[in-house]
Amino acid sequence: MKAVDIMTANPLTATKGETLWVAAERMSAHHYGGLPVVDETGVYLGVLEMDDLLPKPENIPGAPDVIALQLFDKWVDEHSIHDFVQIYKEKRVEEVMRTEVPVLKPGDPLRVVLDKLIENLYRRMPVVDEGGRLVGIITRGDLLMLLMGRK
Repeated sequence: MKAVDIMTANPLTATKGETLWVAAERMSAHHYGGLPVVDETGVYLGVLEMDDLLPKPENIPGAPDVIALQLFDKWVDEHSIHDFVQIYKEKRVEEVMRTEVPVLKPGDPLRVVLDKLIENLYRRMPVVDEGGRLVGIITRGDLLMLLMGRK
């Protein structure tokens, strides 16, 4: 069994120049936790994860024992939460996408797929052709379906 046998072909994507708002709307509408990012020719560039769009706990400078939520170098509280709508509408996907996610090739055997997806703790992994164009995606859900005999 190879990556091409497991992957979802022609996955939903984000493009590097679109806003976070557009990408987040797409993720939300399809109940996806992330999207592969491509350029205008379909070449894979990275992944935008929902985690990249949500605040993270950070230590407040000068008060190392105090932790607050931060997103895009701004502190998040009930007074500032609405400011993020504008940030999402202005900031581009390419500014926050992850580029270090390893890729799979369509001919990679199942063992390679398992090693890369599970050992690296990624939720999804792009499958690209020899030209670097995105041809599919394999998620942890795809692996679960395979193990359940449904793929």
